[in-house]
Amino acid sequence: MIQFPPGTYRHATDRWGSFKRQCTTLPEGSLAVVDRTVARLHPHVLKALQARKPRAIIQLTGGESAKSFKALEQVLVAGLSMPRSGTLIAIGGGTIGDVSTVAAHLLKRGVRLVQVPTTLLAAVDSSLGGKGAVDITVRGRVVKNPVGVFHYAEEAWLCPEFFASLSDTQRREGALEAWKMVACLDEELFHAYSRRAPALERMVKDARRLKEAVCAQDPYELQGLRRILNFGHTFGHVLESVSRFQLSHGDAVGLGMLCALDVGRAMGITPDEVAWQVEDALHQGPGVLGRERTADLFSRAKLKDVSSLLSADKKAGSAGELRMILITDVGKAVVRDVSEDVWRALWPAWTQGVRP
Repeated sequence: MIQFPPGTYRHATDRWGSFKRQCTTLPEGSLAVVDRTVARLHPHVLKALQARKPRAIIQLTGGESAKSFKALEQVLVAGLSMPRSGTLIAIGGGTIGDVSTVAAHLLKRGVRLVQVPTTLLAAVDSSLGGKGAVDITVRGRVVKNPVGVFHYAEEAWLCPEFFASLSDTQRREGALEAWKMVACLDEELFHAYSRRAPALERMVKDARRLKEAVCAQDPYELQGLRRILNFGHTFGHVLESVSRFQLSHGDAVGLGMLCALDVGRAMGITPDEVAWQVEDALHQGPGVLGRERTADLFSRAKLKDVSSLLSADKKAGSAGELRMILITDVGKAVVRDVSEDVWRALWPAWTQGVRP
């Protein structure tokens, strides 16, 4: 049997079923990182974990604070006595998964990782693909994800009871990420979604299939193929930062997609009719927030701060230009460098909440 080093690329192994049933397969002595809200809403999670005699159960508050060096250190300290054959299980949304992925990569130079996404956003995106990162604060501004690793989970548990307790807002955030992948990668599926919104489980499976197909071709982002998955993230991260993370990641990506459609049109890469079609579908399907939310946030931001955040973005090109994903047609996208002059010309419309 071929043995793969911990965290190296492996085809996604998804297991659907109740958490209690899945947990019977968890090795004893594992380290669990659990979102506090999940533990409160689903008391059976801690009971099931305790039955497996864990080494420790670390509860963190979900959100950007979980992606700090302080939270990372807390997890690392709890895992100091783990053997390299040990398992770290991450139970929560994307931020819990992020810090747990980094910790699993660092502990003993790599331990087994199991992802249990409890939000729709994490289920369709962040729990798959091996990426984990923490944030850094620079001159009072939080820069998202500049310090990170690739560490693929050995398996993911997809437990429907967690999705049943999500709010409408949380469902929208996850749906926006799923539609992002469909808009960039699958024209046929995009039209099917536009005709009739998919059931939640179907949408999760579709999104994970699309992302897995991209990651299999470029597991460590060495060929540039995975950049397609960052559609909407460039300005989405800026909007998150200027809102001081009051705007959720999923909603930020949704608004970031509208910005990317504008940039694509301004550069002659995204045809007008394609931009209108995608934007209208995002409103009718997952329910992207209106442009007035972008205007509210950008009107409170200083251009120099936005420029600084964009310069710090890990997707910036070698010449300092932005490297953005722009749609050429429904289901097709390209990576292009974007000069500052382009997005600055769009700034007045963005701060007024209108299409340029």
